[in-house]
Amino acid sequence: MKKKSGLLFIIRIVKLLVGILNLSLTAKYFGVSLEKDVWLLALSVVLFLDMAIWGPINETFRSKFIFLRGEEGENEALQKTKSLLIFSLIISICLVCLIFIYPQFLAKIIAPTYSGLQYGKLIKMILIAAPILLITQLSAIATSILNAYESFFVPEITGFATSIINLFLLIFLAPYIGINSLVLSYYIGALLLLILLILQIKKLKISIFSYSNIKFNDFKIFFIFALPFFLPYSFGQISAVLEKTLVSTLGIGYVSALDYSRKFTDIFTNVLTSVLVTMLVPVLSSKFIEKKTREFIASFMEILQLGLLLLSFVIPVFTSCSLSFVFIFFNKGKIPSNMLFQISELTIYYSWSILAVFIYVIFGMALLSSNRSKKYALLGVCAQVISIVINLIFISTVGIYIFPISLFISHFISGLIMGHHFPYKSKKLILVFFKYIGILVLTTVIVFFVNKMFDNNIDPFLHIISNLIFIAILILGSLYLFNLDEKKIVYKYIMKFKLKCQNF
Repeated sequence: MKKKSGLLFIIRIVKLLVGILNLSLTAKYFGVSLEKDVWLLALSVVLFLDMAIWGPINETFRSKFIFLRGEEGENEALQKTKSLLIFSLIISICLVCLIFIYPQFLAKIIAPTYSGLQYGKLIKMILIAAPILLITQLSAIATSILNAYESFFVPEITGFATSIINLFLLIFLAPYIGINSLVLSYYIGALLLLILLILQIKKLKISIFSYSNIKFNDFKIFFIFALPFFLPYSFGQISAVLEKTLVSTLGIGYVSALDYSRKFTDIFTNVLTSVLVTMLVPVLSSKFIEKKTREFIASFMEILQLGLLLLSFVIPVFTSCSLSFVFIFFNKGKIPSNMLFQISELTIYYSWSILAVFIYVIFGMALLSSNRSKKYALLGVCAQVISIVINLIFISTVGIYIFPISLFISHFISGLIMGHHFPYKSKKLILVFFKYIGILVLTTVIVFFVNKMFDNNIDPFLHIISNLIFIAILILGSLYLFNLDEKKIVYKYIMKFKLKCQNF
């Protein structure tokens, strides 16, 4: 599983790089502007609504489908999936219609201080973005179905291809149609992704397109299984909407600034956590059903170690090179210098939130895969409540910096409690967890002090490259110093390289 996870992670890292290029072009053409703020607010409120309604079902689908297939057979599981697909389609169309009828309701929630021209532009953009809810949900179900059949790479490669298309559309259209190029490229990419996912399902001959004997009770099975998660997802969307609402009150441009600052780490977090959900839940669910305790713990530890080791590389990079990243990608003349420094500081804070989110998600997936969804849901609610309370209390004193701080605190606390409720007791797991956390902290501290000792007034590219090499050396040294399992993988590739050199 580690090999598959590593390959999947590499594919998503390449996709991440394309996403960063897309972000850089967005900064070049739109900077921190009202148009960019309006697009972000409209897209956010539509996606927030989608996640609040469908997020719990999408997250639990793979696990429930595997349980159904194991208990009732593949045909029955697919029949229930057809019902889920049909009712998702109907309900999503109804939601889109409601957005068209009452866009003012969403506009007042997401940007209460907007009026006049600002308000008018936001209403228009919400109407334009509304159908995204339907497309996104259909793509999410299609991806989940493919994942349930262990088709992990086709959805990722398809998503990567659409990201490339988005990039070229933005390059060619932005100079002519402005912010509408972001809207058009998003729609084209989303529709193309959905079409390619459907074609892959047909290619694998997964029978979900023959709609007969559709029952609401079959849809209800997935709904009831996901029911404990609606509360944390609702609080999660409240927290996300509240964040955008509070940021919009700080002034024009702050919504864009916060988006830029968290984009590097958000893309990486999404890559890491989506790999966990895609690969970990089906595997752990199968091990739990078959009562293979050792295999369950071993599979979990593989991903835990790999994730923490990757974070030991990523967090020091962002901590030491945030300003260099910001100047390379965002210093395009449309963002004031004072805001560039603020984006840099926020990027450092958000980089540490990746650790908290990773701990929260990976232990949450363990609870979900062991049929402890209610406990996972309750702790998910706690995380969101903590975040909401911190944001409301400290926004006036800490300002925009409170958002990454509250994200770290809330998810770290809930993640550790989830770890305490891990399905099986394992001292080795505890020791491995603290060992890899120690390596992460030690690496970051060393890199931080080394950067403080030397003059950082150097070329941003050179600064990043030198830190990447230094951190890579520290990680490789840690593999051997702490006798980590991953050193076997490194040794294997070194031997392969030597063998090729000898043959050459």
